[in-house]
Amino acid sequence: MIVLGINSVYHESAAAIVVDGHVRAAVEEERFNRVKHGKPADVDTADVLPVQSIAFCLNTTGLTPADIDFIAYSFDPARRQSGFQTDFLGRPNDWGTVEGEQLFINGVRRVPVAISELLNRDFTESFEWVSHHLAHAASVYFPSGFENAAVMVIDGIGEASTVMLATGKGNTLNAIDSVPFPNSLGFLWEKLSKFLGFSEYDAAKVMGLAGYGKPDFYVAAFDELIEISETGFNVRADLLRFRDDDLEHLSNLFGAPRRREDPIEQRHYDIAAALQQRNDQAVLAVANHLYSMHASDSLCFAGGVALNCVTNSLLKEEGPFENIYIPPAPHDAGGAVGAALYTYFQNESFDELGQTAQHDPLIPGAYSGPAYDDEQIQTAFSVAGISARRSSDVAEEVSEFLANGQIVGWFQGAMEFGPRALGNRSLLADPRRRDTRERLNRRIKHREDFRPFGPSVLEEFADEWFEIGRYSYSYNYMLFAPPVRPEKADQSPAVLHADGTSRIQVVSSRSNERYHQLISAFHRRTDVPMVLNTSFNDNEPLVCTPSDACATFCGTEIDVLVLGDWIATERPG
Repeated sequence: MIVLGINSVYHESAAAIVVDGHVRAAVEEERFNRVKHGKPADVDTADVLPVQSIAFCLNTTGLTPADIDFIAYSFDPARRQSGFQTDFLGRPNDWGTVEGEQLFINGVRRVPVAISELLNRDFTESFEWVSHHLAHAASVYFPSGFENAAVMVIDGIGEASTVMLATGKGNTLNAIDSVPFPNSLGFLWEKLSKFLGFSEYDAAKVMGLAGYGKPDFYVAAFDELIEISETGFNVRADLLRFRDDDLEHLSNLFGAPRRREDPIEQRHYDIAAALQQRNDQAVLAVANHLYSMHASDSLCFAGGVALNCVTNSLLKEEGPFENIYIPPAPHDAGGAVGAALYTYFQNESFDELGQTAQHDPLIPGAYSGPAYDDEQIQTAFSVAGISARRSSDVAEEVSEFLANGQIVGWFQGAMEFGPRALGNRSLLADPRRRDTRERLNRRIKHREDFRPFGPSVLEEFADEWFEIGRYSYSYNYMLFAPPVRPEKADQSPAVLHADGTSRIQVVSSRSNERYHQLISAFHRRTDVPMVLNTSFNDNEPLVCTPSDACATFCGTEIDVLVLGDWIATERPG
């Protein structure tokens, strides 16, 4: 059975192909069209399909539209229409209003026709609407390897809810509880991000700010915005006014909003720290409530809130579950994978055939996007006018560049799926140098000085350098921020945050052999078993093609560009 999964309903447009329960390809549209998040999350863009992602998934698997059994879409318009309440605070013809909702639903319902026109085949009878949160749940449960798990999804909004709790047993997912919109933890982060002078997409920046702050001063203020209970949380949406730009009540609590060009003050750090603290409490309360209903040893966690590595670490160490798994793409792009997997595992033909599907643990990991061969790499260098040479031992050579303080654009194999660069589309640097972070932020990434960087650490030495605690396979995906061991802190200052933690990626020879070879070579030179790793980009989506990498190299102060076995150190001209 072949299922094409699609997410385009809000943002993070993506496509995935599942063949007999195995994810064969998955990619985000922004990597191709170079538009962050794939498209604007406007009320009338649900039917703007991830055209290039769909084409990649078909081409890389050698499939045609005639081979596809089902199209699975990560949203159910009927569920939205039956459960969503309009919002009198919404702007005319925009989210939450009667007129805006009609525009939105009309766009969603055009998707089967749009995909049929795109692929030149009628899919209207083989089109599956998969509810948004079930798609998230399937994206984490079926690849987890767990045969019995509690499943938790927390984000801004699905169709009409903001949290879904479920059980996973064998090949079946069953929802057991939910939290209705507008009681939204994800939207709380969006609103506070705007108040702090960022965009609604900048929760990661606010999480970075929090490491410099103290939450104590704003506890009472956050008591007005969000209450924690035994079963979860209650957000005061009437005060936060999610559907408009009003910041009056937040100004009464915290002072004037920060404009993007304003300096960051201590109160901004403290507000972020208080938000992070309340997020920790809310997620832990939801997890405890889920455990009271389904006391499994294992938890699967997805949704945009699952990208918060600080909360994830607390949940892993202090939550009631012994095991936790978070996928490499817990945000909306993962819905493409989840919709396809859910459709496959719920298909009635299993019963008709007398068969039981077996989900495939941890396959294919995060590396499910495009890869490029030597000919394509050389062509990109030639078009860009860059002179490159082939290395006989790229790991050894690059480890020497890093040890000498040079910043390397590292481009290898298949591109990562999800928001983290995991060693195939990465900028790498020496974690021992205190000036590395400032140089990366100011001269290459062109972003705020407070933004931290994390390391990729050899699996064999991770616990010697960081307080790993309960192990999770999701350490492979840079989704936890453990404390550094105090005796090691001075040896890797470039990858330590202000709070003494570091968002680490554990690298094994099984998960990424070439990357493991590089870090091992650096370890032999320096006795430090890690490299600084950040996404290969400059205020743009993660580079996808060799041409993207060449353009970013030419437009920044990256010292060395490595594409496969090919190394370039000088720009044209």
